[in-house]
Amino acid sequence: MLELFERELVSIDRMLAQSPGIGLVDPMRPIPLELFGKLCLNVPLHLPAIRAAVPTMASDEVQRNWTGNCGQPLMDQSVLFVRTLFAMYGRHGAKAAAELRVLDFGCGWGRLLRLFLKYVPAEGLHGVDPWQRSIDLCREHRLPCNLALSDYIPRTLPVKGPFDLIYAFSVFTHLSESTARVALATLREAIAEGGLLCLTIRPVEYWRYHGSRGEPAGIERHRASGFAFMPHTNREPVEGEITYGDTSMTLEHLAKLAGGWRIADIEWNACDPLQIVVALVPD
Repeated sequence: MLELFERELVSIDRMLAQSPGIGLVDPMRPIPLELFGKLCLNVPLHLPAIRAAVPTMASDEVQRNWTGNCGQPLMDQSVLFVRTLFAMYGRHGAKAAAELRVLDFGCGWGRLLRLFLKYVPAEGLHGVDPWQRSIDLCREHRLPCNLALSDYIPRTLPVKGPFDLIYAFSVFTHLSESTARVALATLREAIAEGGLLCLTIRPVEYWRYHGSRGEPAGIERHRASGFAFMPHTNREPVEGEITYGDTSMTLEHLAKLAGGWRIADIEWNACDPLQIVVALVPD
């Protein structure tokens, strides 16, 4: 794959060396997203300008601690999710990628934001997370986006909207019901006209995967009400409630929580089967 695009990569490296502030969108246009993902994992030494321009990766330990996976398998999942986001936005949005204002709600160490650098100028990319360590890691690894610390119960955002595309990968899969409702209302205020919110939810099958900690109580709660939340008891309460844990919900329950939103699209990827991707539009 790298040999196939060797000439293009050398040309891109020369372009970035001559114009270091140009960003990555225009230079990387001829490069497939999968190859850009490989460059994020490891830029060859003979391409020093690209190496300087592409953010470095978090350690395998950090990747595993945040997501349960690392390296090329995690990058494959990340690339597929970004492709899914752009496919959904293509069906429901109106702007070109380079014109988008994007918000990663719950950006973690920036594993998805770095892939957006191929399509969206850094000034249009925003990431928020309630854990300072996440923001620190994004900066440590040279992610040139707008980053800010958010609240665990996000009644407001620390970045200014509106945003054309907001995504939340594996965020609502961890929130209590009341926190999820608040977050959805806050994101509704931040979405642009014609914008799209893409988030993931877990199906009831998650509890069988989860094992003894959640099953069968998670399954029973999910079947009974369409929503199951198992708080992580090692977390400090926020406003009297543990807001973070493990969560599953039905599409019907998501629709109840998401006042002011309408479910417009649903996707599912076999390589990441316990993350259902749901697109919402302002209602």
